[in-house]
Amino acid sequence: MDSPRHAAYDPPMTGDALAPGTELFGYAIQRVIGKGGMGTVYLAKQLSLGRQVALKVLHPSRLRSQPQIDQFVREAQNAGRFNHPHLVLVHDAHVDAARGLYCYSMEYVPGRTLAKLVTERGPLGASAALHLIYQVAKALAHAHRAGLVHRDVKPDNILVADNGLAKLADLGLVHDKLEGVGSSGRSVLSLVGTPEYSAPEQSRDPKRVTAACDAYSLGACLYFALTGRPPFVGTTVIDTIVKAATETVELPDHLEPGQRVLLGHLLARSPVDRFADGDAVVQALETLARGGEITVDQPADDDDTLSDEDAVDEKDAPAAGGAAASSKSNRFKRVRRRRRH
Repeated sequence: MDSPRHAAYDPPMTGDALAPGTELFGYAIQRVIGKGGMGTVYLAKQLSLGRQVALKVLHPSRLRSQPQIDQFVREAQNAGRFNHPHLVLVHDAHVDAARGLYCYSMEYVPGRTLAKLVTERGPLGASAALHLIYQVAKALAHAHRAGLVHRDVKPDNILVADNGLAKLADLGLVHDKLEGVGSSGRSVLSLVGTPEYSAPEQSRDPKRVTAACDAYSLGACLYFALTGRPPFVGTTVIDTIVKAATETVELPDHLEPGQRVLLGHLLARSPVDRFADGDAVVQALETLARGGEITVDQPADDDDTLSDEDAVDEKDAPAAGGAAASSKSNRFKRVRRRRRH
């Protein structure tokens, strides 16, 4: 497909960003608040309502690729489907294809990302970290019930407001399981998400992601919040992927038994050893918050790949900070483990 062609558009710039005061679609640019692979996020003022918003503008370099333009538009559409207290709310989207302008506005969340919070203040205590992860798990559960997988849950995409409210952002890589995935028939190396926070099976085949991949990524975010680093870091991208697929994560020593069980199953290499989706993670965290017993049921051994030798039974699990208790079942999802040879 030929690259799309656009009429020249030469807005005032400060370095590689739009200059303060630039107006786009009724928004006045104030300052840059974030940058990513697809675009730049600005703090802007919506002139019609006099409110501050976060305005994400597609980077000019992406205009050469129609699939990347489509992905950006799909990002806004997917995010706009949801109204949840722990998902960043999208207000509207604007497209001027003739001038090569694509943007969408979101609610502005005063605060910082989890990545910046930990970088500036150091690792969080267990209660604070679990409370943040609980909020994001609620957001993922909402998306998973709608048939969506995020695919890029990472500390840079978790916004933490000044009052401690956490919101998940950036649905640019979200995959709708109901749409299916096409194939060009070619064998290529394709990475979707961020290797330090991606499940091993997601790194192997991004087209076959499941909600369990998001559960792994959430566990990697929890690990980062507790330690200040991802669970696996290699000298190269491939090295990082290989470590996540072959090595066992070293859990922080200061965690209580129930917290170690939780984190261990979030970061399990195999999806059959991991929580199936956001709802399963929420249930596990609520069990932990109530001080309940965390039990992982093992199926009876058969002659193939399963064993009940490694059943886990941890007692006296601590409360998970501010995670509120609910009337839901306090059972974990059943977790199946492959036989270890």
